[in-house]
Amino acid sequence: MEKLKRHMNWIIGGGILLTLAIIVSLFNYFQSEPNMTITSQIPKQLEPKTPITTDQPKRKNEDKKEETETEIMVDVQGSVKRPGVYELKEGDRVLDAIQMAGGFKDGAEVRSVNRALKISDEMIVYVAEKGEKYELQRALNKPMEENITLVNINSADETVLQTLNGVGPAKAQSIISYREENGPFTSLEQLLEVRGIGEKTIEQWKNQISFD
Repeated sequence: MEKLKRHMNWIIGGGILLTLAIIVSLFNYFQSEPNMTITSQIPKQLEPKTPITTDQPKRKNEDKKEETETEIMVDVQGSVKRPGVYELKEGDRVLDAIQMAGGFKDGAEVRSVNRALKISDEMIVYVAEKGEKYELQRALNKPMEENITLVNINSADETVLQTLNGVGPAKAQSIISYREENGPFTSLEQLLEVRGIGEKTIEQWKNQISFD
């Protein structure tokens, strides 16, 4: 009987331990399940977007800029077939400007211009007629450092006055009208009294004109 009781105690004790083990396992299971659910609901962290970079160098725009040729405006006057203002490109020469103006007239003095000279913006190309007194460097708006022939502001006619920088037919006529009404000019400052002539203009003319 004693042995039977002892066996029964072992069986009961083992049953109790097994029951406790099952309870503990179930408890741990239910404790861990909510954590798993919460974890699964947490959104994944968005990865930062990688900035888009381009390997294309800036040289593409620089090349376009270099390919763009500078436009130049040149006033072609005198003994050419179609006098006027023409648009040329940087690097063109006086001959190109004359050709755009229709070429020389039959009575043109070809030696009055340097056909090989490169043009510049706002340049005046004046082609004299044969027998006409001309000054090559003045006509090209490039005063010579030595032996320059100045434009006499008190005796020059309308055509010669237009060889001065910024002078067209209207301004040349204003200069002549002023001379007729007020007498000859005696100084650069007096030219400021002519309509359309400012300080910048006379600054450009100071090495190109004379008063006697």
